[in-house]
Parts: sequence; C-alpha cells; structure tokens
Amino acid sequence: MTYEIRHDFVSVIGVPSSSAYILTYDHLLNVVLPPLIPSPTVVPLFAGIIARSTITTLVSPLELLRTNLQSTPPSPENPHTLRSVLTSFRHLVRQNGFSSLWRGLGPTLWRDVPFSGFYWASYETWKRTFLSYGHHGAWVAFISGAISGTSAALITSPFDVLKTRRQALVMSSANHHVTRSLPLLLQIVRTEGTSALFAGIVPRVAKIAPACGIMISCFEVCTPCLL
Repeated sequence: MTYEIRHDFVSVIGVPSSSAYILTYDHLLNVVLPPLIPSPTVVPLFAGIIARSTITTLVSPLELLRTNLQSTPPSPENPHTLRSVLTSFRHLVRQNGFSSLWRGLGPTLWRDVPFSGFYWASYETWKRTFLSYGHHGAWVAFISGAISGTSAALITSPFDVLKTRRQALVMSSANHHVTRSLPLLLQIVRTEGTSALFAGIVPRVAKIAPACGIMISCFEVCTPCLL
C-alpha cells in the first residue's frame, strides 16, 4: 500500500507537470517570444525560465507532498496512507497558514529556473550545431538533451540539496527555526562542509541525463506527427 501511494503521487505530479511544462515552453518558444526577442539564442533561455517558473509555482504543494512521502519513513503511528498524508497537510495549514504549502518554493525556483534556462539554451544551441553539419533526428535530440541536462544538473546541485532539506524540515515537527533558505544553507556548510551541497550529484546526473535525452527526443519525434 505504501509503495502504491508513493508511486501514484509521483505519477500524479510528474506526468501532468512535465507535459504542461514542455507544452508551455514550446508555445513560448515558437509563438509568444519570437516577436518580442529577436535573438534565437536568448528566446529558448527566457522560454525555459518562464515555463518552469509558472509550472513549478502551480505544483509546489504537490512537490511538498512528494518530498514528505519520500523523506519520512512509514511507521505504525505514521503510515503512508492518503488519509495520513492529508491529515499532516491539514495540520501544517492550521499551524503555519495556507502559504506554508509553498514553503521550499524559493529554493525550488533557484534550482529549476536556472536549470531550465540553461538547459533549453544549451539544447537549442547543440541542436543548431548538429543541424549545421547536416545531422538531425531523434539521436541528435537525445545527445543534445543528455549533454544539456548533465551540465545544468551540475550547476544547480546545491539548490537541489537545499530544496530537499528545506521541504523535509517543513514537514518535520522539529527544527522549524532552520527552514529559511539562507540559515539552512549556512548550517549545511558549517556542519557538513561544502561538499554536502553536492550530495547525491552522481545519482542525480545518472537520472537526469537519460531522462532529458529520452524526454526531448520523444517530443521532437512525436510533435510533427501530432501537427
């Protein structure tokens, strides 16, 4: 039951938000921003930033829920059922206000907005480079996406650690005094060292590189078929 709830919530969050994100980006890239920004290099940068900022803000409460499920081990007193999760959310809202559901949004935006802007600018640059040599297709999209995703993940790793720590502390009954971003960042560096800001970077890159490559290659292949 615990696995099913975690799996269901990851699907509920991941699939719609990823779809909305890439469709928003594509609309901004091809329709909204070109008349406003003449540079083909800058357009994907701003399209990625705007799309990610919008979608991340909308799904932030669900991201908090996902972090809670993944960071809190189940127990007889705290089983991971839908009722227990919703109960903890109601308690959080009563105690800290409705805006507490968006705690961790700041570090999330610090991670996702630079990631998205850099990723899309890099991806479009790599794609144009391959095209200049006459190469195109799904494999070009995969390689360009994987390289861009890896670079963006390395740059934004400290913000990923900060976001995860902060959201985990928000849902905990203790340490509420260190949930603000800057004090938490300083505490991590002071107690664990700078290397802690890059904790998990290897599995993160191992996940992001193929995921970015597969996602964008599927999008590039499927989009012409749907138009």
